[in-house]
Amino acid sequence: MCGIAGVIGAPNYTKADVRRMIDCISYRGPDEQGVVQIGSATLGHARLAVVDPENGGQPMSNTDDTVWVVFNGEIYNFVELRIDLIAKGYKFKSRCDTEVLVHLWREKGVDMLQDLIGMFAFCLWDTKLNKGILARDRQGIKPCYLMHLPGGGFAFGSEIKTVLSLPGVKTEIDDVGLNLMHSFNYCPPPRTCFKGVSHLEPGSYLEIKPDGSYTKHKYWSWPLANDGVPLSHDAFAELLDDAIRLQMRFDVEGCLFLSGGVDSSVVAAHLRHQWNRPRMLAFGLDCREEGYGEFHLARQVASQFEMIDLHPIQYDHTIVPHNIEKVLHHADQPHGDFSFFLIRALCEAAHAAGVIVAFNGDGPDEVLSGFSHNEAFFRTLKGSNLPLADYFSMICFMPELTRSRVLNADFISTMKQPLDVFEEILAPWRHLEPINQIAAYECTSLSPGNNLIKTDRMGAGLSIEGRSPFADHRVSEAFARLPVTDKIRDGFSKHYLKDFGLRHYDRELMFRKKSMPTMPIGEWIKGPLESWARDTIRMLDPSRYNVSGALALFDDHKAGKGNFTRELRTLLMSATWMQSLGRV
Repeated sequence: MCGIAGVIGAPNYTKADVRRMIDCISYRGPDEQGVVQIGSATLGHARLAVVDPENGGQPMSNTDDTVWVVFNGEIYNFVELRIDLIAKGYKFKSRCDTEVLVHLWREKGVDMLQDLIGMFAFCLWDTKLNKGILARDRQGIKPCYLMHLPGGGFAFGSEIKTVLSLPGVKTEIDDVGLNLMHSFNYCPPPRTCFKGVSHLEPGSYLEIKPDGSYTKHKYWSWPLANDGVPLSHDAFAELLDDAIRLQMRFDVEGCLFLSGGVDSSVVAAHLRHQWNRPRMLAFGLDCREEGYGEFHLARQVASQFEMIDLHPIQYDHTIVPHNIEKVLHHADQPHGDFSFFLIRALCEAAHAAGVIVAFNGDGPDEVLSGFSHNEAFFRTLKGSNLPLADYFSMICFMPELTRSRVLNADFISTMKQPLDVFEEILAPWRHLEPINQIAAYECTSLSPGNNLIKTDRMGAGLSIEGRSPFADHRVSEAFARLPVTDKIRDGFSKHYLKDFGLRHYDRELMFRKKSMPTMPIGEWIKGPLESWARDTIRMLDPSRYNVSGALALFDDHKAGKGNFTRELRTLLMSATWMQSLGRV
């Protein structure tokens, strides 16, 4: 976990400006910060020392200072790459993973990206060739944002706030992005809720000239196909074990986030064999509200393995008002997903325990149709055509009728119908079977736009690096290639992984109904959070929102005339977010 930022081809900006960019995200890398100017590129870095704390400072160069890099993430196979590069005559100054990038670039150029196993966003500048690249990992585990600058060139950064900190850059809300958030629960990338700021797409890189102009290239895409490739459980076990072996390379304290669900439980079963400490510290969420806590499941898993030292993280309704501003500050954008609060609670506990690296079970749900709404939808679907309107009505957070109640007409008119946007996202994947079409949406939009942001951003705010063995691209590719009958079978989503999990756990745990880290926010805002919720809704910007309509929706929810939890979640987050920005 680190932070990167920089400007390229922008003569109006200085090292001091980039230093301020890094200062905005110094929590991503509290151990040391650095800025270097190389020709028309000014690169900044904030380091969280995970491997070789003494010698891994950045920006980092090769031995003759002709290649420079700033890097966020981890190259898990750096040891193997390093051995190969040393055999070819390259000299190393450290034993950290970052240094392989400068030598691998000199050896292979952009083809180096195919060799990397890991999560990353990095900018590299070559003074001999007078050009650079800005690259992002295959699945978008590590973030990277772009903005064209007044006067030429562009800026990049690990978080949106970095590029917005530059002098002369206006902070303006993108009404289309904000609109989309209310429908999708997040703003689908590459768009953001800020004008002029976009994501560098996962699996992509920019080839950059000295004037800041660039060409964009795609080096990887999800290998979803109709002709599935079976995978034996033995072969998968070897693949997962190798992913964990590589991810166990760190020189700091580590832990496991254990929910008792399928994914983190399978990780626990395999991680314990390679854990190189006497005990494995683990944290599990424990909601004080009856019916919402799942700590008993995490405890059931931990009880099977004596080495796991499991700690409950208890929370109640106070988690929301006490943390909403922090959550939004680190997320940069509003999201209607309140599990951001819960991930932050886990990271707070890990941070307090002196932990830097936290293993988790992220990854399988999107590619294996693991979410319960997909299980229900595909259980009844007949035929080979995906009814987009029916599916979108199920996942949409703010249906048309509610939009007309709480959003002003001018605000609504800034964009096309949300269903049309959904169709555009799915357009490249419409030749696939329905299950894989939705996997494509969730892997390319939902995951990098929301789900992966939770782990990165909530961890970054507390200097915690998440590690996700299932997000090793070799594992993800194997999941993507599975026959659809391995993804949903006999009415069970994520069937392959649940069936694999029977190697370690009983059927009741593996095939229980899917649940997510959650909180009863819909009930809390009727009870202990009612005054807070009502006051927050009153803060909505009247130029974009029908505030009286939003309050009436809240009253209907409180009176039980409908369950408007999802709609109100987006309104509460939007209102707080816009207050933090000031009126725009």
